[in-house]
Amino acid sequence: MPSLSSRWLFVGKAVGAAVAVALLVRLAHPAEVLAALRGADARWLLVALALLPLNIGLEAYRWGRLVRCIAPGVTHRRAALAVVSAYPLGLLTPGRVGDYVGRAVVLRDVPAGVSAALTFAERMATLACCLVGGLGALGPYLAANAVPSPAATALVVVAAGGTLGLLVAILVPHVARVVLSTVLPFEPVRRALAAFDAVPRAEAARLVALSAVRYGVFSLQFVVLVHAFAPDASWSGAMLGVALTFFAKSAVPQLTLGDLGVRESAAVFFLGAYSIPAAAALDASLAVFVVNLVLPALAGVPLLLRVRLDARRRAASVPAAPAEVLA
Repeated sequence: MPSLSSRWLFVGKAVGAAVAVALLVRLAHPAEVLAALRGADARWLLVALALLPLNIGLEAYRWGRLVRCIAPGVTHRRAALAVVSAYPLGLLTPGRVGDYVGRAVVLRDVPAGVSAALTFAERMATLACCLVGGLGALGPYLAANAVPSPAATALVVVAAGGTLGLLVAILVPHVARVVLSTVLPFEPVRRALAAFDAVPRAEAARLVALSAVRYGVFSLQFVVLVHAFAPDASWSGAMLGVALTFFAKSAVPQLTLGDLGVRESAAVFFLGAYSIPAAAALDASLAVFVVNLVLPALAGVPLLLRVRLDARRRAASVPAAPAEVLA
């Protein structure tokens, strides 16, 4: 059972997401938001939907490869089942921690702590790609929109240094284990992080490569959704704005459920710098949320219910201990 504090945290983040979106709709003018929604080009919406299986498939495939370093018998199908089944819990929990729990519950071939450690590694690889892509877009943005200053230079240097350190930790799993074990000197954590030693460097490099491909897929989804709501938008401007949006979202702690409101604020700001209307940027960002989070979560609900039902059946089939015979 979730604790009272976790329930209040959930409620607080849900309310924060609702308030943030409401304020953005007001800022972008409700009439314009509705007009952009009604005038959306269905062809680009279908392209974004068509890319969803590839997006989820890449997520499941790269996590499954990590799991097979520990449990070679796990198939891609079972890894994909665990990933999709965890989406409902991930969507409804702060920081998507439900993903960690859901994958561990569905896939019992590895200990829960190990499953969480491998999920964390996968998430960090995605984060690294978002930071690299954002840094690539940050230079042109600052050159065109910001007055040169020591603060801007310091921002780029700090971001680049942090990104480089994160990439090194991912590509050399042993280093990541040592650093995290030092920062979190708890025995259960150390046992879970020991899984990193079983991940070869070649597999870590594949993780980064697969994450880069997936980053390209969900960025392309965002770009085509921008064009669904703003047909005249510049392709290059949309790509730069999307890269900066994911960069900003990655740099900000998850203050709301599913980053709802945070991603939309960044999209309105950065896409607006490339002459994309606020209403279209907001609609596109909300569409990304629906396509890449809500739809997989809806697909995962029956899978998760089936897993829970199977677990109850197994528990009910275990014979009860024989009654003690009294002399």
